[in-house]
Amino acid sequence: MKKITSDLSKIYQLMVIVVISVLGLIYCKSILLPLIFSLFISLALYPVVVFFKKYFKNKVMSIVITLLVVLSIVGLGIYLTSSQFHSLISELPDLQDKFIIFINGLADYVEDNFHYTSKEQIAYLRNGAQDLLKSSGSFFSEAINTTSSIFSFLTLVPIYVFFILLYSDHFKLFFEKVTPEDAEDNYLTVVTQIRSVVQGYIGGMGVVILIITVFNCIGLFALGIKYALFFGVLSAFLTIIPYIGIAIGASLPALFALVTTDSLWYPAGVLIIYAVVQFLEGNVITPKIVGDKVNINPLAAIIALIIGGSIWGIIGMILAIPMTGILQILLHRKESTRAYATLLKAEIEGTSAPLEEVNNK
Repeated sequence: MKKITSDLSKIYQLMVIVVISVLGLIYCKSILLPLIFSLFISLALYPVVVFFKKYFKNKVMSIVITLLVVLSIVGLGIYLTSSQFHSLISELPDLQDKFIIFINGLADYVEDNFHYTSKEQIAYLRNGAQDLLKSSGSFFSEAINTTSSIFSFLTLVPIYVFFILLYSDHFKLFFEKVTPEDAEDNYLTVVTQIRSVVQGYIGGMGVVILIITVFNCIGLFALGIKYALFFGVLSAFLTIIPYIGIAIGASLPALFALVTTDSLWYPAGVLIIYAVVQFLEGNVITPKIVGDKVNINPLAAIIALIIGGSIWGIIGMILAIPMTGILQILLHRKESTRAYATLLKAEIEGTSAPLEEVNNK
């Protein structure tokens, strides 16, 4: 009885901590979001700073060069895609009309060739398509507002990153001083694991997104799809969402090709290209670059992305996976919370078999 009471007490304590943490993340968003994002970026860029420091022998110069390289790549990507994004927005009303014409033609084709005369369901299909287009219009309008807010957010990030990297030795010394001597080995292990998760995921996914962008854009350019660069970059970023991200990324250019071209081979070609890229990403690119640095299962990843997106938007979705990986590390360090860490893991400790395979044995 005492054990049950103790276990319930631990569960209640964990729930209280989770609720307080979520409320803090929501109400302190404007302060915490750029700071935490900058901390993750700093951890990911730290090896680059160390690399440049070997040649320049000056920490400030190494940090400045690292930031200039990263900002140049990001700035070039924004410059190349922003013009296509705004052109797509201006073309949206015409695309809506074309999509409605396509739906009406599809409904007439079904009715004429399959003798399907249910006017209610045909009307439902047409009304649903119009509602979808209205939603897409509001989505792109919100995307413009979100983009402007992201730009203002990103002005703070380089400043935070610069000072976090500059005073990284101070932070390291601080945590060493406040850590009890008997827990020093545990502290070093946790720090090493957290650094591995952040650098492996943030840095690795950055490279993965860049490679997938190149593949997507080459394929879409080869097909002659308009706004190929924008769709290629967008779908590459959506790969951070397990399983459903690539489906969303492929459906947008496929739908665009469907209503702007006169042949079904174009949307089919888009889907084939994305299927090939997805195969390469899941079986070759990501395993080689990111590996198993973030050992969390797909269900935990999807839930984390939904929660992160609900609380912090796009940036929250980017941070959701590594933050869940860090949470799994912290939960695993204590015996009392190790069971919760097991719920997040992709594999059971001590075996390389997935959870469902172990249960079937």
